[in-house]
Amino acid sequence: MNLWERLSLDMDRHRLLALVGGGGKTTNMYALAKEARNAGKTVVVTTTTHIMPHPSLFLVDESDPARLRALLKTYGILTVGRLDRRDKMTGGDVAACLAAADVVLVEADGARLHPLKVPADHEPVIPSEADAVIAVAGMDSLGGEIGVVCHRPEKVCALLDKPMDALVGPADVAAILSSPRGGRKHVGEHMAFRCILNKADEPARQALAGEVAGILKADGIPTVVTYYTEEEQGGLCWF
Repeated sequence: MNLWERLSLDMDRHRLLALVGGGGKTTNMYALAKEARNAGKTVVVTTTTHIMPHPSLFLVDESDPARLRALLKTYGILTVGRLDRRDKMTGGDVAACLAAADVVLVEADGARLHPLKVPADHEPVIPSEADAVIAVAGMDSLGGEIGVVCHRPEKVCALLDKPMDALVGPADVAAILSSPRGGRKHVGEHMAFRCILNKADEPARQALAGEVAGILKADGIPTVVTYYTEEEQGGLCWF
């Protein structure tokens, strides 16, 4: 897929990527991780919130860059964090990860499996060291009611000035992703900003994703449309 190239991101310049939004952050994060590793880069995957660790990647709770570098020589790619409950982990020291690895990928907020969201006041948690932020939305949100398909729907209603039973359209997705109250929240001036429109898995969704991408690209935001098979969801088959 060459997702890095399609997003106009450079592994040597954009070394720390933060992913926000809903509808496929984790899947796209592991796709980016796999491509970076295939390009010969050492890679760390971590979070500033909570994620499910990848079952095939070595998980370590370590903040010493020298020890992380030693592990990366052995494994090439690591998940850095600590299991704080059976199915979820908190992240590691982002600065240490960046000092040790060529590329660091950070999941910076959660959506509780919803395809679209507007962040709460405390979200997202984007590391100050981030070189780029990627906002993700699932195209399965299109045509659904805000109150059903969105995480934090009250925030979505406030941003769009629409009621809970309003149907999500392409302009709504574009507005959420591009808003400084939505996908662009806490994106620093020095950070590149990109969007991924995920789950475009049928012709109707692909057409609507094209409408969303057209609006975003007209605003100068590089945007990629993606779709992953059921086997690829979560990146479970890639490592």
